[in-house]
Amino acid sequence: MPEPLKPLKKAVVPLEGVHCASCVTRLETGLSALPGMAKVSVNLPSRTAFLSYDPAALGAAAISAKIEALGYKALAFSESAASAENTALQELSREKHVFFYRFLLALALTGFMLTDYVFDISSYTMMVAAGLAWWFGGWHFHDGFLRALRARTADMNSLVSLSTSVTFFYGVYVTLLPPEGGHYHAQWHEVGMLITFINFGRWLEARSRSRAGEAVAKLFKIAPKFARRLKGGKEETVPVADILPGDIVTLRPGEQVPVDGRVLAGASSVDESLLTGEPVPADKTKGALVYAGTVNKTGALEFEAQGVGEETVLMKIVKAVEESQAQKGAVQHLVDRISAWFVPAVFLTALAAAGLWLHYADLPRAVNIFAAVLAVACPCAMGLAVPMAVAVGFGQAASAGILIRNADVLERVSGIDVVIFDKTGTVTEGRLRLSALRAWDCGEKEFLELLAAAEDRSEHPFAEAVRAKAAEAGIKPLPVVSFEALPGKGVKAAVASGEVLAGSLKWFDEAGVSVPEAARAEITASPDSMLLVAHAGRFKGYARLSDALRPGTETLVKDLAAAGIEPVLASGDRQAVVAAVAAALGIKTFHAEVFPEEKRRLVMRYKALGKRTAMVGDGFNDAPGLSEADIGMAMRSGTDVAAQASDITLMNNDLRSVITAVKISRAIRRVINQNLVWAFAYNAALIPLAAGAFYPLWGVVIPPYFAGAAMALSSVSVVMNSLRLKRAKI
Repeated sequence: MPEPLKPLKKAVVPLEGVHCASCVTRLETGLSALPGMAKVSVNLPSRTAFLSYDPAALGAAAISAKIEALGYKALAFSESAASAENTALQELSREKHVFFYRFLLALALTGFMLTDYVFDISSYTMMVAAGLAWWFGGWHFHDGFLRALRARTADMNSLVSLSTSVTFFYGVYVTLLPPEGGHYHAQWHEVGMLITFINFGRWLEARSRSRAGEAVAKLFKIAPKFARRLKGGKEETVPVADILPGDIVTLRPGEQVPVDGRVLAGASSVDESLLTGEPVPADKTKGALVYAGTVNKTGALEFEAQGVGEETVLMKIVKAVEESQAQKGAVQHLVDRISAWFVPAVFLTALAAAGLWLHYADLPRAVNIFAAVLAVACPCAMGLAVPMAVAVGFGQAASAGILIRNADVLERVSGIDVVIFDKTGTVTEGRLRLSALRAWDCGEKEFLELLAAAEDRSEHPFAEAVRAKAAEAGIKPLPVVSFEALPGKGVKAAVASGEVLAGSLKWFDEAGVSVPEAARAEITASPDSMLLVAHAGRFKGYARLSDALRPGTETLVKDLAAAGIEPVLASGDRQAVVAAVAAALGIKTFHAEVFPEEKRRLVMRYKALGKRTAMVGDGFNDAPGLSEADIGMAMRSGTDVAAQASDITLMNNDLRSVITAVKISRAIRRVINQNLVWAFAYNAALIPLAAGAFYPLWGVVIPPYFAGAAMALSSVSVVMNSLRLKRAKI
């Protein structure tokens, strides 16, 4: 027998010292080599590592030690997405201030050195000023270079440290040991301006990066800290961390919901826009679910705590968004592979260019060329091109109630040709009601008792309608000995008097249950959904269920057609019911009486025709199709199985979010392409320019300080372009 799979543990580790794609590649390669490490993904914008590992073979201490050996520092080791995000944001804020103050220091010293053009300042005084700028203004670069050196690798810090150090020590050399001839001059201004421009660019980059995570940070920053717990008949205010599942929590008008729970008493409306993006408050009465972080508007509520801590929907969304931002698609993997060779290639290019200029020109020009090539090269722009756009875009999608779970969606969504919709609970509201009961060979009470027993343990929308009708009629379901759900067909429930079946006409025919012709004619002719009941192998009647279309569904169908995407309806319901819904929506292609595996085959058929296919569903029976589709979209109101099988979850249950999700994904993809084109074009053009390749044609060579400014602004341009997604009109 094969060995059982070992349970893996997940951890979120905010990091210090991660600046470019080379850092990401080094960390992922080094940590992946640890025995027991199953998966490593490092997110560059948030500088956070997401790990999956075997706790029996690996521990936090060993992982932290490996991170240290690679030249970085683990700031925390947590299973909590919120605490890790807090630590990462604090580190980003600290780093932003470091860059800003060192920029000011370098700017002041450079300003002093520029007065050399007006006043006659001693070369030794200039050397001291340049040394202060090089050491104190650029210490973080030198420290990063030393750590990379200990790890026997190189990164962006290496390039900046080497370029400034070569320029500075060349100046020290010609000042203390001036060569014969006197035509070699120290380049103190270049040292100061190089440090100043790069620090300024890094400050702008850090400042912009902090804005990238605003949408996700907002989700947990406003989470309430205290709750009113009802204990022993008395109300007490306690920290949210003290609330346990089963505790009774009270909620007053204007207060935030502290934890997830189910309403026991009271009536109110709750603003859930934080989670769903939907501005209209949701009505809450007994039995309704409330979610942490949402705001109670009008009435008082009393509810039982169910999801607390990391198990709230809010924290699950934060964690899912962070993990999806850290996931990498094929484009990012390609960029990472290129970036891994980028720094060594730049260093060799700088050496080769300096050697040629030393041979054909002189030492000062060779030093300038060497420093300029190192300073102008920008691995950060390439490294940030994909993850920055993903971080901003996924955060904006989450704030709009669209949870994108998989980074590969961006590479698949641009060519969507077909969207297949489930019917019940997807294009319809799923709030079914029993509009009519037709008992056959028994009384209505007996029929409803049997139906209630069959559906008592089911999660299907049909079951909710049955339970509501039974409660309204004061009928309790018969005791159930065993229960089995058959997705897309119906349910089986064993009671004391025999087996009860409840399901579709097609399933009854398959199961060999005889349905009278008169009943069959009524069932076939009706445009409503039908739920047939049999007891001990004998047909007992049917229930007619009615449902309403979700608002905006007709608009969605028109928008899809306008975008060149074909809408298709697929349902396990009868032909007449599905045809009526399709006609109401304006959908030309529909498939009725489709079982779960047939939905999957339907998706496969469209894919075989060369059409990129998306599927939207909400139930357990949609999971096979959602998994098979190029892009699976699940409604939040659906089952956990459907959500787990999907790439995108629509938190607001608004079907118009389908086209919004497609547009957001396309916008992210477009920005990624722009970032990549800019990053590669920038390096392809400016590295040869800095090396002096165009000097024979145009007599142009860029000085090191200009190269440093260009390098800094290249990263900033990628970040700012990604931030446009925050203002994009979708």
